[in-house]
Amino acid sequence: MSDYRGEPLDEVLERFSQSSGRARDLAGDLHSNLSRAYSAVGYVAYKETPEEQESAAGI
Repeated sequence: MSDYRGEPLDEVLERFSQSSGRARDLAGDLHSNLSRAYSAVGYVAYKETPEEQESAAGI
């Protein structure tokens, strides 16, 4: 059996499986990096907030 281009279907499915696995790995890596960035931004924002509140209060 072959796909519309005449390529054997088992080769097409093998390529798709490999690509899907790699995409899943990349998505996991991206999620991990975005989570770390989100935490870092949250930490910096929290750290800066008390100073801004003090200056706004005139302390």
